[in-house]
Order: sequence, then C-alpha cells, then structure tokens
Amino acid sequence: MTPVNVICLKWGNKYPAEDVNKLYHMVKHNLDRDFVFHCITEDSQGLSEEIQVLPLYDDTLTGWWHKLSIYRKDFYGLEGTALFLDLDIVITGSLDNLFDYKPGATCSILDKGGSKWNVINSSVVRFEIGALNYVWEGFQYNHDWIMHNMHGDQDWLGLVIPSVEVYPENWVVSYKKDCRAKGWKLLGHLGEVLMKKGILKPIGEAVLPAGAKIVIFHGKPDPIDVVYKPYKQWKRASWIQLYWNREN
Repeated sequence: MTPVNVICLKWGNKYPAEDVNKLYHMVKHNLDRDFVFHCITEDSQGLSEEIQVLPLYDDTLTGWWHKLSIYRKDFYGLEGTALFLDLDIVITGSLDNLFDYKPGATCSILDKGGSKWNVINSSVVRFEIGALNYVWEGFQYNHDWIMHNMHGDQDWLGLVIPSVEVYPENWVVSYKKDCRAKGWKLLGHLGEVLMKKGILKPIGEAVLPAGAKIVIFHGKPDPIDVVYKPYKQWKRASWIQLYWNREN
C-alpha cells in the first residue's frame, strides 16, 4: 500500500519544534499504516529526523495563509492522500478511520466558531494531493482581496470548495465546546470576570468525550496552557499528558 501523507505547518515562533515532534509521535502511535510526516517550515531546527521538511512555498505570506499552498497541483512532487493537521491539536484515538472515510472525497470538520464565509475548520483536512489546485490558483488571483476581507485560510477554503464531506462529529471534538471545559459561572458575572483574570480558578477537569480521535484547540487556550493547570476560565485537561507521552 502506498504510504499516506500527514502534513503540518510551523511558521514563525508561535509553536516550537517540540510541538511538531509531539504531533509526529501522536500520529505514529495512532496510525496503523505506512505514512510520511511532512512539516512545512522556514526553520527546521529541533525537528525529529523522521520528519520530512518542506520549505515555505511563498515567503511573502504569513501565518495560516501558508496552509493554502498544500492544495497546489505541484505540491513538492508528492502524490496520493494527505491529512493536514494543525499543531494545536491532541490526537486521542485511531486516525485510520479519517483516511478510510469516503475515499477520494475532501473531508474536514465543522467550524463551531462560526463564520459568514464557511462552515468548516481547517485544523483537520483530508484531501487528494493536486485535486484542489483551483483553491491555490484562485487565492493567487484574488490574493490581496482575500487577505484583506477574510479572517484566514479556512474562510477561503470553505467558500470555494463545492463539496466537503464532514467527519462524524464525535471523531473530532472541540476542547471549548465538547469537553465541558468552561468553569462554572460562580458569583455570576463577577465570577466570570475573576476567572478570566486568573484570580478565581475553575474547579475540576475537562472531560474527554468517548470515541474522540482528535481534540482541537481553537484560539486560546493551547494544550500546553491547560495540561498542568487551569487557564483563566478554562479547566485543566491533565489527560493530554497521556497522549503526548505515547511516543512508541
């Protein structure tokens, strides 16, 4: 069987090399098939030797806009099926179903934050390399308008792809929306303000839903913010350590 591709992006200094390495090891532990792990980055220092480094295609772009380059037809000569994963996720179950679900289709997850442009979240996208070249070509043609009027890559992606299959909701869950992560509003509005300022700490642990394969963290907090202690009004999720430490 031809190896599948797993792709991530590390740009700038928001996420360290350690986060890429953690993602690689989580994929390795949770994918029962041959794969090649790629990282698109301008700085490969500290990455594990098993990770294939891909240079930034357009160094005039910033942040998440680089993610649109994965849809180029000439994507570094790669072929076959690819799964793009953001760095601020935690893999908690088998990824095999994400590759087997509706073969040949473009698959993603619902954007629970809401946007006037789209309904998907580009933290998790499975696609056939080269099949969505028009996404990149259209972005290049309308480059300035898109970057000025849209919040990020997933707005453009959701607008121009005519048909995206959505993974079952319980496979990819949101820490904020699905893990009972927000602390109780003790003392009403005053309690909420105190928790946001970090003066009052939320009690208890966020709960990992049964059957979840990936937990996404959109906005703040990131996984590192809640793995050891609460973050503002968001509960601790110490179970993240279990999935970070499964390196074999």
